[in-house]
Amino acid sequence: MPPYIKHYLALLNVKKTASDLDYISQLQQAHLMHFCFSSANVLLKKPLSLEPEALFERVITERTGGYCFEHNKIFYLTLKALGYQVRPILARVMLNGDPLNGLSHRLTLLTLAGQQYAIDVGFGVDCPRSLIELTDNHFISEQGFAYQLKKEPDNSDGFRLLQLNTAAEKTLYRFDLREVTEADCDIAHFYSHQHPDATFVNHLVIARIEVHQRHLIRNLHYSQINHQTGERHELPIESVAQLLSVCTSQLMLNIDQKAAEHLFEYLKMKIS
Repeated sequence: MPPYIKHYLALLNVKKTASDLDYISQLQQAHLMHFCFSSANVLLKKPLSLEPEALFERVITERTGGYCFEHNKIFYLTLKALGYQVRPILARVMLNGDPLNGLSHRLTLLTLAGQQYAIDVGFGVDCPRSLIELTDNHFISEQGFAYQLKKEPDNSDGFRLLQLNTAAEKTLYRFDLREVTEADCDIAHFYSHQHPDATFVNHLVIARIEVHQRHLIRNLHYSQINHQTGERHELPIESVAQLLSVCTSQLMLNIDQKAAEHLFEYLKMKIS
């Protein structure tokens, strides 16, 4: 096992259990709690290599955040190194309701004891904290969040993941089980952090998911959702110091003063 994966597993500090599903689920939850989803590096125009050693160094050791093509590749490589049967799959994000969106989201397909599961550690604040069993109408209930997986009626290998705890049912993404290679992921990754119309090229999105609460920065607005109390705390970000403080204390993002200044000035200009 490469040393960067050993280092990553040591940071997660999850003990191996008799149940593989339980162990993988605990790894997933520990990852979401310790390493934040972030588009900051995209807006800062930093090189985002997906070469494994550079990827683990940037996201895990330096803790500068990442998005689906980074987080889910890290989790895929780790499960593969642990001996599990995994491969990447690509999904169409449906948050804008357009079924023709490109394949711009990476997740991991796990096959274990004859059953298939989708695993996601890279979908921002809406990311499920549980493995998604690939059976029609599979329901997931978590602290404050609920999901349902539905089969596509016109595609035997097609699924869509719904989020149910909103005013209206929301489709997060749809995917099927077609073959996906790392080259396919590289192309989608390039679009997602280089194309002028890509979401993360134009917006700051930072999220971290704990057991009882979820944190989100969307441009210059911070939200904290507490699932134990039901409270939702909203806060406009009005200064560089405030952005830096929220990023480091609540999102656990390793970011310096200069980067925070760049992000704040860019977003203020964009909003105005």
